[in-house]
Amino acid sequence: MKNKILGLPKAAVIVIGIVITALFLVLMNLVGGVVAHLTSITDSYTLQLIAEIGVAVYAIGMLFLMGYQQSLKKTGVGFLRGFYIGGFMVGYCVYVAVAQLFLQSVSGSDGVRSAGGIIIYILTMFFVGMNEEVIMRGIVLNLFADRFSNTRRGVLAAIILSSVIFGAAHIPNVLSGVPLSSALIQALQATLLGVLFAAIYLRSGNLWICIIIHAFVDFGGLMASGIFGNGDMTDMIGSLSVLNLVVTVPLFLVPCIVLLRRSKLDEIVEMREGEIIIPSEREGENIATVSLVLGILGIVTGFVGYGAGFGLVGLLGAICSKKIKPQQNGTATVALITSIIGLVIAALMITAIMFLMPVLSDTSTLESIMNQ
Repeated sequence: MKNKILGLPKAAVIVIGIVITALFLVLMNLVGGVVAHLTSITDSYTLQLIAEIGVAVYAIGMLFLMGYQQSLKKTGVGFLRGFYIGGFMVGYCVYVAVAQLFLQSVSGSDGVRSAGGIIIYILTMFFVGMNEEVIMRGIVLNLFADRFSNTRRGVLAAIILSSVIFGAAHIPNVLSGVPLSSALIQALQATLLGVLFAAIYLRSGNLWICIIIHAFVDFGGLMASGIFGNGDMTDMIGSLSVLNLVVTVPLFLVPCIVLLRRSKLDEIVEMREGEIIIPSEREGENIATVSLVLGILGIVTGFVGYGAGFGLVGLLGAICSKKIKPQQNGTATVALITSIIGLVIAALMITAIMFLMPVLSDTSTLESIMNQ
């Protein structure tokens, strides 16, 4: 089927990509609606999980039907280097998770979902990440990239078009009770995230990297409801405002530009032609330098708990650099040490803050301590 579709005009291929995505959304809402109608389940994450499991059959089936099943088997540049390529998103996920923990501590709320509820939440986030990445990057992006010319312009067109479709796919959340303004903001954010995920996938050649990172992005962003029981998924999405857009647009746009700079677009083109990109020692040195900077930032920001993201990405980069240039790579060694120190400091501070915040936010406890 893939070869027949690729023989069609570009406009027809784009329409097919939209139809594949639309069917995914229709099935998602249909399965969720039927389950909600036929059962007494009220938990939004349980309903979402059942719908995601049902739609996973469609996603995987469509992947095989379109001839892109190999995308789940290929590891590309490997997991280590793949996560380093997606380092911004790895660090972002850690930052969001830590921020959610701190906000929960400050709120003074002790509410936590049951163990079963948390497991359901984790599984839901995994299936959301898997289904959306299989459909949008595994099928739609690959389809567009195969149909368009294998040039920098063709690759960029495939990335942008597939990402716009990915963003627009979030607008139907209004059907779940999300305000239109919040749904539009989420769609714009998702478009930029789509560009990031597409860049990570095409540069790493590993769809699982995108699936895992996507799942963690959703996990961190919805922790307040998924872990601590503060509202539900609709409430979390409905809380998005213009302020979120003002922060996230430049935040996501910069790594998009870095990941898709001219030299890296050329590498994507070469990889799609079947060439194996072997990193040079110079690149290994550059990665070591970046990792050292991240390690230092990890130590500095670790004292307020936010150094974990810097430290983790710095650690990934240092190990990658060591693999590229095993000998005479002192910068990578120092980067490895500083990144580990940053991670340890951050872990200690996060633990301390998690214990101290509830105490500091309780005025009665503070008054008793001051009176002693």
